[in-house]
Amino acid sequence: MSIRLKLILTYLFGTILTAIIIAMTGVGLVTAILSYLASGIVKDQSPHEAFSRGIDLFVDLRYAERYTPEELTSPAFAASIGDRLQPFGGFLVVRQGERWESYGALSEGEAFLGQLRQDVSTAGSDKDGLFVASEWEERDLLSIAYDFPEIDDPLTYYLVADMTIAESNTSRFEQFVLLGIAILVGIILVPLLWITTKDIVRPLRQLEQGSRRIAEGDLNFHLESKARNEVGSVIRSYEKMRSELQRSIDVQLALEENRKELISNISHDLKTPLTSIKGYVEGIRVGVANDPEKLKKYIDVIYAKTLDMDRMIDDLFLLSKLDLEQERFHLETVPLEPFYRQTMSELQMECESAGVRLTGEYEAGQDDVVTMDVQKMRRVMQNIVGNSVKFMDKKEPHIHVYFGRQSDDWVFAVTDNGPGMGPNELERIFDRSYRADTYRNQNVAGSGLGLAIVKQIIVNHGGTIHAKSEQGQSMTVMISIPMKRDSNEAGRA
Repeated sequence: MSIRLKLILTYLFGTILTAIIIAMTGVGLVTAILSYLASGIVKDQSPHEAFSRGIDLFVDLRYAERYTPEELTSPAFAASIGDRLQPFGGFLVVRQGERWESYGALSEGEAFLGQLRQDVSTAGSDKDGLFVASEWEERDLLSIAYDFPEIDDPLTYYLVADMTIAESNTSRFEQFVLLGIAILVGIILVPLLWITTKDIVRPLRQLEQGSRRIAEGDLNFHLESKARNEVGSVIRSYEKMRSELQRSIDVQLALEENRKELISNISHDLKTPLTSIKGYVEGIRVGVANDPEKLKKYIDVIYAKTLDMDRMIDDLFLLSKLDLEQERFHLETVPLEPFYRQTMSELQMECESAGVRLTGEYEAGQDDVVTMDVQKMRRVMQNIVGNSVKFMDKKEPHIHVYFGRQSDDWVFAVTDNGPGMGPNELERIFDRSYRADTYRNQNVAGSGLGLAIVKQIIVNHGGTIHAKSEQGQSMTVMISIPMKRDSNEAGRA
């Protein structure tokens, strides 16, 4: 049986039980009150006899008040009324002015009259039908005041009845008190069951629906719970798991798509030098290179194309290790100015061989130091400058390298006067294996991984990289790296 069904049955059972308890208690309370009054007043009489005697007594008093008021002050009349209260365990007390007298076979003396005077005074001014309760010699006495306003001297009859009940009746009254407590228990039970149902069944239903959708491969939903209890905590943990799973799948899909694109692009880029190598080898094999000079030229081309393929494979291997966080970074504190001069010297040779003018500008402090992996940062500079050289299209090509400082960051930028890029292409230049179709169709050598490798290295140094361009005129790649880092950091393995 499911928890939901169990709770529903418990809720229904609790509701029905509470309704039964309330109904029984209501009947019980009415019966108890009537029984209490009957037991106290009726005594050994039958209910019919007690009722008849009580009615006759009040009728006679009303008759005397209207037609024979002189009898009301007669001791004989008062004594007869007192005797008639004997079946009720009572007697009559007459108050006329300041005089109090007790009449009847069960009448009490002056001590009781003093107690009654005190109780009447405590109850307030006399009124027709006033009920006054007194405790006298372990008895509960109820006095009903009956005034006769037509008499010149104020006259009041107090009809006293013994309301003391037997022990069995007391026990019965206690039973009804227990029933009243049971009502309270029932009233509390139903809301608790309803709250339990709300806090458990609905969240479990959410979890069930969420699990079904995940099993169907649908992660585009959201679970929310404001409850601060165990079930709410489970739902929030479940939602966190769903969110992390969705993020992981999205990342995996993006990586898979990227991997497919990378393989396609690498295959295309490797095919170009392979085709050239194949053509030149075929020329040597069939004897086209029939003199030493021509043979040397063919071999030089084959060697250059082989170097291009080797660089492509190296780039792909390095990027793969960076992605898997298996490439170690050997960080050390490096003086910035010597690093600038040495780097510019190396870049100058590459640019001169390509016929490109290289200029530099150093605006950082003479004593500034940066924590970095020197070899990898040199590769960053070489990749950026090499990328500019590779796609240069101007008659007077020019590349400018800037080293500076902004606050606590080392900033360097490489600007060229090449063809630049449009805004849509500029957003993708740091994607792996991306080259604009214009340059790819020109069969420009390279893997297209250079700037992707640059970005990975900069990110591992805690820095940022971005580019800006004016299409047809220039392009600038800007990098910012914190000056101060933990020099003992070993990098990722």
